Amino acid sequence: MTFEERVSALGPLGFSPRQTRFLVTVALHGGFCLRRQYAAFAGVQQGAPVRGFLEKLVHRQLARRVTYRRDRGYLYHLHAKGVYRALGEDDNRNRRLAGPALIARKLMLLDFVISEPGAEWLATETDKVAAFTERYVLARADLPQRTYPAGDLTKPSTTRYFVEKLPIYLAGEPPVPHFVYLEHGLAQSGCAQFLSDYATLLRRLPAWTLVVLLPKDMPAPTACTRAFEAFRDGLFVTETPALDRTQLTWYFEARRAVEQRQFDRLSVAEVARFREWHRLNAGPSTDALFKDWMAAGDRSLSERPFNGLPQRVNLEVRYLSHQYSQFGDLPGVC
Repeated sequence: MTFEERVSALGPLGFSPRQTRFLVTVALHGGFCLRRQYAAFAGVQQGAPVRGFLEKLVHRQLARRVTYRRDRGYLYHLHAKGVYRALGEDDNRNRRLAGPALIARKLMLLDFVISEPGAEWLATETDKVAAFTERYVLARADLPQRTYPAGDLTKPSTTRYFVEKLPIYLAGEPPVPHFVYLEHGLAQSGCAQFLSDYATLLRRLPAWTLVVLLPKDMPAPTACTRAFEAFRDGLFVTETPALDRTQLTWYFEARRAVEQRQFDRLSVAEVARFREWHRLNAGPSTDALFKDWMAAGDRSLSERPFNGLPQRVNLEVRYLSHQYSQFGDLPGVC
C-alpha cells in the first residue's frame, strides 16, 4: 500500500485529512507520539485543538495515554488493532508497549520523519523490499536479512529483511535512497556493523546517502564518520596489500568451508593460513564481496572492481532539536 492508500484506508475513522495523515505516520514510525509532534506535523500551536485530538484517540480506545514523568506531560501510544489492520500491518510490533529506552528511540525517529515532510518514506519491511526489488530491480539476496529457524523442525525457517527497523527515505531527482542510522555514542562499532549488514545492497545502488541522526548536544560522530569513509573508499582492514583475484578465490573457498563447518576440506596449514588472512582482511568490503561470490561464484570477481562502490555516495550528520531525558539517562539505547 502507498501512503495515500493508507490514508484512504483510515478515512472511515472520521478524522480530518491532516489528522489521518498523522495517524498513518505514527502507526508506521514507532506507534508512539507526543503532543508537540502533532503540533509540528500539523503546523499549529500547542493548545486545546492538539490536546482534543489526542484525547479523542484515547476516548475512542484507538490510543492509550502513558506517563513517564509527571512534569513532562503525556505520551500517546496508538495501539488499536483495527488501525493497523486497515494499514495492512496486522502484526506490526508498534502496537506493543515498550520500555522507556525503546520509546525514546521511536520518538527520535518520528521527530526526524516529521522534519522531512517532502520525502518518500519506506517505513515497513514490505515497503523496503518492494522498493528495492521492483524500483531498483535488485534480488532479495542483495537485501540485509536474517534467517530465523522455526521452533518446530518440521516447519521452514523464516527470513526477515531490514530487521533494524530504521527508516529509509527517497529524496531528490532521480530519487536517491537515504538510510537513517540513529547514533547513540556507546557502541563504537555500531555504524560499521550497520554498513557491513547493508554492504551488498549499498554496492548495488548507483547512489545513496547515509544519514547519521544524533540526539541534541551529542559530540560529533567521529567513529561513524571514519566507518563511512572506510566503507566509501572500499578499504580492506589490512596492513598488507589487498588480495588479488586468485587469492580472493582461495580465501572465499576456505571461508565457505569454515562457515559450513567442512573442516575436512582444509589442511592444518590451510586453516592457519585462512585465520591469518581473515584477521587481516575481514571487513565490510570483503564481506560484501564474499556475499556476492557465494551468490554468483567467480563471475562476481570478474564483473566488478573490488572497490566497486558507487561514486555518488554521501554522509549527512543531523542533530535532533529536542531532549529525551524523561526516558532515562541513556534514551534510545536498547
